[in-house]
Amino acid sequence: MNINEATALKSNMHATFDSPQGKEVMLFLEKRCSWYDSVFVPTSPELTLVAAGRREVLATIKTVMKYSPKQIVALQEDS
Repeated sequence: MNINEATALKSNMHATFDSPQGKEVMLFLEKRCSWYDSVFVPTSPELTLVAAGRREVLATIKTVMKYSPKQIVALQEDS
């Protein structure tokens, strides 16, 4: 990812999630993706991994919205 792609992605994320409707979607995702709860499912390692994966997707969205395009590119290069 280059700086222009990161800038466009950040802009698109904000266009999607900063509207009143987008904020409602974000609240739904936070609940659905265990943002405020533990992802650990004591009886199922598989479901724990699924929940952790959901949370990771939401964390990526929140990171893109929070960080500068330069930081986004640096994170992408580190992964």
